[in-house]
Amino acid sequence: MSAKTPSTIFKSATFKLKAAVVALALASGPGCALFGDKKSAPAFSRQRVYFAPATEVERAMKQALIRYPQKIDNPEAGIYETDWVKGDLRFKPAHQDVRYADGYRYRLIVRLIKGKSTAKPAIKVVVSKQIELQRDFFSEPEPVPSDGIEETLVLYRIQRELAIEKAIKRAQEGPAAGNEEP
Repeated sequence: MSAKTPSTIFKSATFKLKAAVVALALASGPGCALFGDKKSAPAFSRQRVYFAPATEVERAMKQALIRYPQKIDNPEAGIYETDWVKGDLRFKPAHQDVRYADGYRYRLIVRLIKGKSTAKPAIKVVVSKQIELQRDFFSEPEPVPSDGIEETLVLYRIQRELAIEKAIKRAQEGPAAGNEEP
């Protein structure tokens, strides 16, 4: 048997360390690519500030989203989310003929942020649309950017509901005040 000198022991230890580092790098390299984060579509949202009490804005928002399947309704946090919309329930703009693929689905996420503006209550409503397209059964869904039409429509519907509620209140108060005799 030959005696190992300190330089041979050091060389073999360095070789083993280098081999271990290379093996670890090779083992973890493809894993990151295979199990990496999903690509996300560019964040796109529409927002608007309404000068009305929070309860009225929340009621108008729920009325505007009544045709969507509801998933999350958290008034304390101000977060509302629809379930995935697919099939015949998908939004079709009136100004263009749209044919969606079978794997096209989306959900709307609405956030209500309470605040004040010159002693008036102000509620900021942010509507974003998360769209996914699944090309076939085996592939992962791909994110698709939104055109912003449906988000703008939801904000418009909220504005209309608030205007209708204000007109109804005015109509109920008007005749009652005129009929009173001193």
